[in-house]
Parts: sequence; C-alpha cells; structure tokens
Amino acid sequence: MSEHKNILQEPALSYESFQEGYYELAGQAISKTYIKSIIQLTRMNVPDFIDLIPISIDTYKRKNIFNPIVTEKVLQIEEVYRKGLDAFGPGLYDWFNSPNTYLGGVKPQKLLSNSFGVRQLLELLGRMEYGILA
Repeated sequence: MSEHKNILQEPALSYESFQEGYYELAGQAISKTYIKSIIQLTRMNVPDFIDLIPISIDTYKRKNIFNPIVTEKVLQIEEVYRKGLDAFGPGLYDWFNSPNTYLGGVKPQKLLSNSFGVRQLLELLGRMEYGILA
C-alpha cells in the first residue's frame, strides 16, 4: 500500500469552510471514515453511493484509504449536498429522490454520477436559492 502524506479523515463542518479549500483537498487521499460521513450526509445506501464514485463495492469493503480520484468525486457530491442543505434544509432529500420536470424527468441524484451533472446541479441549486427557475 502506498504512503499518503495527507489523508482526509473528517468532513468540513460547513459549506463555507469546505468550499474555501476544495482545490487543495481534492489532491489528497480520503479515508473510509470520511466517505462514511458523506454517505450519512446524503442518506444514500452504500451500494448507491459507491455506484457514483470510481471504485467497486469490493474495493470499498477491502480498503480504508482511497486515492485522490475518489476524493475528488466524494468532494463533488459533498459540495452539492452541503450547498443544497444550507439553502433548503432537509426538504432537499425529497427533491433529490423525485423525478424533476426541469431535468427531463430525471431524479437529481442521478446527475451526481459525472462532473457535468454535478455542475448542472450546483447551477440549478444556486438559481433556486435566488428564486430564478428559468
């Protein structure tokens, strides 16, 4: 197993503090503890969450530290959820799991699977926060 100088162990406490260091954090390894915290934040089950990140369920079960590619994806998901929860509170969970007309009938959670979807969700959440829906 390779040595990692910096390993993310605990999620940021607020979206603002998370957002400030995003670039630096994305280049670090990430612990299973951190991933478990984000799974709790999203209220997803483990297999659904693992389907969104670039590892298999077997790798997740076997390892405790993951490379920066995994870190980046987990941080993207965290950013979307923290921004949404800060803006809308727990109602965000229902929104994420309901088909969305604006998104062509797709559940917003499905868009977390790639960076284009993440960007679209962040943009949509920002517009919704300010009441701009068109």
